[in-house]
Amino acid sequence: MSDNQAEHTGSCYCSAVEVTVTGVPGAAGYCHCFSCRKWHSAPINAFCVFPKDSVQIEGDVTISQVDAGSERVSCKVCGGCVANRKPANNMIAVYAMTLAETDFKFEPAFHIFYEERVMDVTDGLPKYIDRPKGFGGSGDTMGESG
Repeated sequence: MSDNQAEHTGSCYCSAVEVTVTGVPGAAGYCHCFSCRKWHSAPINAFCVFPKDSVQIEGDVTISQVDAGSERVSCKVCGGCVANRKPANNMIAVYAMTLAETDFKFEPAFHIFYEERVMDVTDGLPKYIDRPKGFGGSGDTMGESG
C-alpha cells in the first residue's frame, strides 16, 4: 500500500471517539496561537492537515465554534480534543497526538503564530509570525528566540 493510501486510526483519551485518516497530511507543524494554547491547555499544539474527505471522525463528539474559520472537535465523554475542522478550506487539522497510538509518523515542517509563543523552541524549523503564504498568512518568519 502506498503512503497516499495508508490508513491510520487513533482516538481521544478515553477511546470513545475514533479518528481515521487516509493518506499523508498536506502539512504538519506546531501552532503557538493563543486560541490553540487555551483549547489544549498547553504551550504548543502539534497538528497534521488533511483534506476533509481523508478524515472520518466517529463517536459522541461536541463541536466548539469560537470563530467562523474553526470548528474544534472533542469527545463528549472525556473532553479530549481530536481535530479542528476548517470548512472554508475543506481541510481538517487532526491533532498529532490523536494518532500517537498508531504507526503514523508525525513530521512537522514549521511553526505557526510563533510570535505569540510562550516558550522558545530551537529545532531549526521555520518560525512563521502568523502562517505561510500558502495557508493565508504573510509568510514572514522570525528567529527561534525572537
